[in-house]
Order: sequence, then C-alpha cells, then structure tokens
Amino acid sequence: MPRRAPHGPSTPAAAGAGALSERALGALIAVPCTLRRRIGAPIAAQTVELGPAGMRVTSPRPLASDEEIEFDLPDHAMRISGRARVVRQQRMNVYVLRFENLPAPMERRLHALSINAH
Repeated sequence: MPRRAPHGPSTPAAAGAGALSERALGALIAVPCTLRRRIGAPIAAQTVELGPAGMRVTSPRPLASDEEIEFDLPDHAMRISGRARVVRQQRMNVYVLRFENLPAPMERRLHALSINAH
C-alpha cells in the first residue's frame, strides 16, 4: 500500500514545450522505485509524487536532463514498469520524469492510485 509523501506541494515551475507541469503529475505518494540506465547498477529511488503521466522521484545518484530511464514500481495489483524521460531536476536529488508509451492498463492503475491517495 503506497503511503503519502512527507513533503508538501511545491511551487509550480514554468511549463516549457514538452515539459510536464507540476499539476499533471498526480498525488503525493511515496513508494520505492528502481531506475535503470543502459549501463550501470540499478538506482534505488523513491517517488515523491506519482500519476499517470509521470512521477517526481528522489535519487541518490544524479540524473541528466532528457536522459531515458527504465523504471519499475512495486504494486500489489499489477507490475508497473516501462520507460521514462528526465524532464528536469527540481532541486538537489529530486527529478521530474515523464512516462513514455506506458500501456493503457498501467496508466489506468496509476490514475487510480493517484485518485485514491487524496
């Protein structure tokens, strides 16, 4: 069962072309998340905010803007995994990621998680 993130809402950043707006992310949900690059060891991250379009995560290792990452989120009802792109670094160790080509059942599950977290 996901738990609410301890952080409050952040200030919306200016949305540029292709940028994921703060409001589009979803709900403050903290769950473990594994990030994988093409090369290197998996990164044990944690979501801060999660929704059907993307997520905000804390990562102990730096992520590059526009970097493509594979992710895996634990969920009791369905395995949620796929590709995401780093949209921006929000602050130290906090990144906004946009999901890319996520299958519809996974989008629906993330939508349900974000609605039920409110």
